[in-house]
Amino acid sequence: MDERFFMEILQAREDRRFKQADLLKDHGGSLISFTLNTPGTVKDNEMYREIHRLGMEAIINLLLEHSIEIVHQEAIDKVTGSEGYILVDFNPIEVKKLLVELEEGHFLGRLFDIDVFDRNHRQISRTSLNLSPRKCLICNKPAKICIRERNHTYEELISNVESLWSDYKTD
Repeated sequence: MDERFFMEILQAREDRRFKQADLLKDHGGSLISFTLNTPGTVKDNEMYREIHRLGMEAIINLLLEHSIEIVHQEAIDKVTGSEGYILVDFNPIEVKKLLVELEEGHFLGRLFDIDVFDRNHRQISRTSLNLSPRKCLICNKPAKICIRERNHTYEELISNVESLWSDYKTD
């Protein structure tokens, strides 16, 4: 990854953090921040935008199914990857539990990166709910271990993402 792109990714994370804080300050409630787990330097293309759109749709539908009021929602496409923000008036712990089920149950869920924050901008983590960590895109090991140990090549990861997308479209 070249240094310029690395700096763009770091800046996007920082901007996202400020955006989250501003939304919580302006609206209160619980915040859902949605991005994608995308390997490599390409974070924005037609496939990723469509996967993000489908993920936003799945999150919104799940919230509506559970009669959770959506206070605010928006999606932003960026070169560093699409970002989605949804504010709800509901218990953040219960929201996180629902969204973990979505990450684990949706066909494209391994690509979803759904964070939930309480009104004080504290993240509700899987660990704090005694839930297992996210699994790798390729194997069933925890993703953090595979990333740290570099168990899979960039080509394997991209191939797996493209295959997952292709399988989703043909189902």
